[in-house]
Amino acid sequence: MINDGIAFNRALQLQPLLELFERLGGNTDRVLRAAHLESFDLSDPATLITGNALYRAEQEMADALGDPYFSARAAAMFVEAGPVFVRESFKASRTLAEFLPRAIVEIDRQISNIRYSLQINAESTVIWGKRTFHPSASIIQADAALASTWVTLLRLAVAQEFDCSRLLIVVQEDAGIPPDLVPKPSIVKQKWNGVKIRFPTEWLQLPLELNWKIPPTRRGEFDDASRREAILAWLEIACRNGIGEGSFGMKELAYRLDVHPKSLQRTFTWLGTSFQKTRDNARKQKALEILGSEQSTRNEEIAEMLGFSNAASFSRAFKRWTGVTPTEFRSKL
Repeated sequence: MINDGIAFNRALQLQPLLELFERLGGNTDRVLRAAHLESFDLSDPATLITGNALYRAEQEMADALGDPYFSARAAAMFVEAGPVFVRESFKASRTLAEFLPRAIVEIDRQISNIRYSLQINAESTVIWGKRTFHPSASIIQADAALASTWVTLLRLAVAQEFDCSRLLIVVQEDAGIPPDLVPKPSIVKQKWNGVKIRFPTEWLQLPLELNWKIPPTRRGEFDDASRREAILAWLEIACRNGIGEGSFGMKELAYRLDVHPKSLQRTFTWLGTSFQKTRDNARKQKALEILGSEQSTRNEEIAEMLGFSNAASFSRAFKRWTGVTPTEFRSKL
């Protein structure tokens, strides 16, 4: 986990909402622009997106459709179809008691924007989901989606034993929770940066009544080594997409990623690198691509594409990267 750094989701979590939104006639391009996601490959379910970007996109879609319950209903459909996030836990479990701890560990390997835990006593069990960041985007749709995800899972898992009046949902915002999800008295608003779901402990012993057929879709996993590699690659892509926009510094990158500059700085420190090194590497790779494929492009044009003030600055940087000037590099092709 990155302490006080950037909190990540996967594009996999946003894809079902975008697909439903598009089927309902929504303009996905507008949503992605508003969430600063237009430059990322969201067709790859493993693509990293920030917690703020996910929350902003959810709220944009609900507002565009005029449906305050959009995210909750989309989350329920995602769970009913069989969520890829808990594929391994589902295969290995026969009861809810076996499934929930495994699911929490499995989810933790894929995202870092929320941390789950279980509290169990003789009477009740509580699923605790605490965000690892403080959102700058609206959380109305996000809280509704989280609540709907876990309530739907419990409803499907215990089948005929399910009784929504025996649930207690604790959220910070409840305006996006549909009235048919749980009774109003079962929802409590608190200043809690996440969601809590309480249900009877006796449900844990029931056999799983899930008929999911979860496909082996790529979803993205973090481990000790790949977590750093994935996040660094994500930052390099963001830099490559922004370096041609004139003055492109840490603040501009933070704006594109919808994160606080201090969180971004802490993330670079955790990665053992800096914004300057990451931007330099992005410029170098893009320069090599241009020089290798566009022989007629002048140094002045390349300098502008890479955010340099002039051709001389670009030429000096290129020689520092490669040991030769752009002109000398071209002559060797």
